[in-house]
Amino acid sequence: MFYIIRSTSGNETQSGAAPAPPLPPPATGPLPCTGFELHREARVWFRRRSPENNGRLAFEVDAELSAQLRLAADARHQSPQALVADLLARGLEQETLRLQAEIALENLTPREQEVAWLATRGHTNRQIAEALVISPETVKTHVRHILEKFEVRSKAELRLLLIDLGIRWWEKSD
Repeated sequence: MFYIIRSTSGNETQSGAAPAPPLPPPATGPLPCTGFELHREARVWFRRRSPENNGRLAFEVDAELSAQLRLAADARHQSPQALVADLLARGLEQETLRLQAEIALENLTPREQEVAWLATRGHTNRQIAEALVISPETVKTHVRHILEKFEVRSKAELRLLLIDLGIRWWEKSD
């Protein structure tokens, strides 16, 4: 893949990029991100397919984000293009996992959802059984089915998976 990073100040990290209108100032403000403040303001477009560009995806980011990408790339001893490629690959992988988890949640039966909700809040099988007025063996069966649907091995791993993916549906008030 090929990425073009262009700051709104006109500096390009890759030559031959098609001109694009400048970005408006960030509407949402900066987001905290481990040592960097990143803006959600970026333009992404597909360039018209031609023999030269092969339908490549181009990005335009504001000057501040461009500078932050360059700093992060320098810190990793990477080119900005390689950093953007890594970030996109990780983001796409994370989004795929999140969508799979949401599908797994939707595929739980109502009782499995109740068990999963209590399990991800840290309840033991015995506590879940008492809360739902079912036997601990039934809870164990439900937990096994839940873990199979999420392709994890334990309730703790399920909770970590959902936290990592930003899915915190169990945090509803009791």
